[in-house]
Amino acid sequence: MTMATVAAVTLAPVAQAAVIDISSAPSAIALAPNGSAHFGDKFKNNLKDDTFGDKFTFSTTGSTKLDLILTSTSTSALNGLNITGFSLYKANGTLAAAGSMVQTGATDKWTLSDANLAAGSYFVKVSGNVVSNAGGAFAANGTISAVPEPEGYAMLFVGLGLIGLVKQRRKSATFA
Repeated sequence: MTMATVAAVTLAPVAQAAVIDISSAPSAIALAPNGSAHFGDKFKNNLKDDTFGDKFTFSTTGSTKLDLILTSTSTSALNGLNITGFSLYKANGTLAAAGSMVQTGATDKWTLSDANLAAGSYFVKVSGNVVSNAGGAFAANGTISAVPEPEGYAMLFVGLGLIGLVKQRRKSATFA
């Protein structure tokens, strides 16, 4: 073996596995009658460094309030998932609300809220990467529920006023 051959073998680049997008196909969020929402995903072993951007879809028919909490827990920060984003988008891909990271490490925790979504179609996107070959999972829970219309509040206040008026008249009739 010549000196040039030794140098070529020594300087040959080490092949690295390509990072793969392992995002799941978009899926619909199944809303319970009370507006509670539960969704998530899990990733099998041997996917270290691969990335994901999972989308979860839903539609609203009127003014809606969204409150979600996302968590991913592992034995240490060196295992499981690294959640890098949790956001709400309109169906056309326009960002509607960005989530906030609350905690990172062995447990990643994010919150996402919007107090007044208009009627329409939306998706929640969870982004991140697999930290180790042990795989990992995330789950989100919360509510996506209708916001009472201003007319509903007006009717409530009128009703309370009428009850107060009737009570006052009965009280006055008792003393007369």
